[in-house]
Amino acid sequence: MPGEGYRVLLDCRRRGKALRARSFTFDQIADVLALDHDVSPLRLYRYAHGRTAADVVAAHNDLDPAGTASLREARLYDYESWPATGRRPPARTVAILARLYQTTARRLLTDEAYASYNTAHRDLLDRADHRHLDPHQTPVARVGAPPTPEPATPLTAGDEALPAWGLVPAPDARDSMKPQPVPARALPPDPAHCAELLRALNAEEADVKRRELLFELALLLGGTPALGLLRQLTPSDRERLAAVSRQRAPIDNRTIDLLERLMARLWEMDETSGPRHVLPIAEAKRTLVDNLLKQASLTPVLRKRLLRLYWSLSLMTGWSHFDLTDYAGATRRYHEGLAAAHELQTPAFIAHLHGLLAYMALHQKRHSVALDHAFAAEGWARESGSQLQQAATCIQVARAVSKAKHDESALHLLDRAAGLAARGRSESDFQHLFWLTPECVPSYGLFCFLELKQPDRAISEVKHRLSTMAPGLTRERGILQLECATALIQKREIPEAAAMIREAARIAVGHSSTRLIRSVRQTRARLRPWEDNKHVRDLDEQLRTLPVVS
Repeated sequence: MPGEGYRVLLDCRRRGKALRARSFTFDQIADVLALDHDVSPLRLYRYAHGRTAADVVAAHNDLDPAGTASLREARLYDYESWPATGRRPPARTVAILARLYQTTARRLLTDEAYASYNTAHRDLLDRADHRHLDPHQTPVARVGAPPTPEPATPLTAGDEALPAWGLVPAPDARDSMKPQPVPARALPPDPAHCAELLRALNAEEADVKRRELLFELALLLGGTPALGLLRQLTPSDRERLAAVSRQRAPIDNRTIDLLERLMARLWEMDETSGPRHVLPIAEAKRTLVDNLLKQASLTPVLRKRLLRLYWSLSLMTGWSHFDLTDYAGATRRYHEGLAAAHELQTPAFIAHLHGLLAYMALHQKRHSVALDHAFAAEGWARESGSQLQQAATCIQVARAVSKAKHDESALHLLDRAAGLAARGRSESDFQHLFWLTPECVPSYGLFCFLELKQPDRAISEVKHRLSTMAPGLTRERGILQLECATALIQKREIPEAAAMIREAARIAVGHSSTRLIRSVRQTRARLRPWEDNKHVRDLDEQLRTLPVVS
C-alpha cells in the first residue's frame, strides 16, 4: 500500500476505534469518515473497519461460498475505484463484502452504481442485509414488521411458561367469524425505509405509474425485502393484488392462488436467506390475510381457503420467530395458528403445530412440556387419518422421548415414520409436509441417534443426506454438519469434528438463523476438553474471522 494511503487508513482506524468505544455502528462511522474522504462507499467501509486490502481479500475468500478464492488485492482496488476508474464489482462480491462489513449491500453502492445491475442482481443486493452482525446496531425494523422482540433469554428450565398441557384459546379468539371493517395499518411507513424503497424503485423502474404501484405493494408486504417477490409477478397480478388490498375487487380463487404462490416463494427464501429476510414479509402478508378474512363478502369455500392460508402464515411466522430464538413470539403465532386450525376443524393442522411446540420446548430444555405437546400431537395426528402427518408426528414424539426419557423406543418410532411417509406420499392436501419423504426420515431423527449415543449411525445418515440433498437447502446443510460434528466428538474424532464445525460456521455467517449460530457455538463448546489440540486451535483462529460466531 502506498505511504499516503496507509497513513489515511491508520488515521481512520484510530477514529473508528474511538467511535466504536462510544457505541457507533459501522454505518455511522462510514458516514463520519465520508465528511473528510471523498472515496467510494466500498473504500469508506474498509476504512471504517480499519482493515487493509490484504485483510479484506483474505476474509472475502474465506466467506466466498464458491470456494474459488478468486479476489485479489489489485481487483479490490479496481472495485473501490469504480466508476471513476477500475471496474464494477460483481453483485455476489458486493453481497459478501456487505457480510464482512456488517452492513447492507445497498450501503456499499451509490444509486447510480445500483441502477447499473440487472433485476436478478438487484434482488441479490436487496437481500444482502447483515446489519444484525454489528453488536452496536439496534434491531432493524422494516415497514410492516412486527414489534422487535425482547432478546432471547438463556436456555434454562425456567423459561416463559406455556399454557398448561398445551391448551389453546377457543377458536373464536381470533374473532374472525364476525365481519368487521378492515382496520388501518398498525405501523405507519417509516420515512427512512420509504426513502430506501424509493431509491431502489427509481433505479429499476422508469414508468411513474408502475413505480407507484410497486411502492404501494412493497409497503403492503413489508418494505424493500418484498421487492424480490413482486418482481416475479406479472403486471396483471400486481394490479389484482393492489385492487384486493384497497377493497376494490372481490376475493376470488385467482386471488387466493396468487397469495398461495407468494407463500411457496417465501419458504424458498427462508431456507436460503433465513428468517430476518422472510419475517417482515410474512407478518405483513399475514395481516393482509387476516383483514381479508374479516370482510363480509366471502363465500364459505373461499373463506376456508383463506383461513388455511392464514394458518400457513401463522406456521411460517412462528417458525421464523423460533429460528430467531424469539420463543415468546413463536409461541404466540403457533397458538394463533392452533385457533385457526380448530376453526377449520382440521386435526392434521392441530397435530403439526403441537409437534412444533414440542420441538421448541426441547430447545428450551423444558422436557415435560415437550412430552405434553408431543403426545397431544400424536392424538390429533391419529384422528386426522393422514399417514403423512402421522409420520411427521412420530418424528417429533421420537425426539421428545429420546431427550426426556433416553428411551430406545424412539428408534421404533422413526422406523414407523419412514413406513408411514412412504405410504402417504399420495396425499396432496397437506402442502406443509412437502419436506417429508421416506428417505429423509432418518436424517430428521439424528437428534435421537445423538441422544441415545449412536454416533456411527448418525454419521452414516448425515453423509447420505448431504450427498443427496438439493444445493439450495442452506440452513439444513449447516444443521446436519453440526449434528455430524457432535457425533464425531462422541467418537473423539476431533480433526474431522473441527472441519465440520468450520463448514457450518461459514454457512451460519451467510444465513440469518440465530438458531444455527447458537448451534455453532454450542457444538464448539463440546470441544473444550481438547482446546490444546492443533485442529481446535486452528478452528478457533478461523472462527475469530467470522464476526457472527466469534
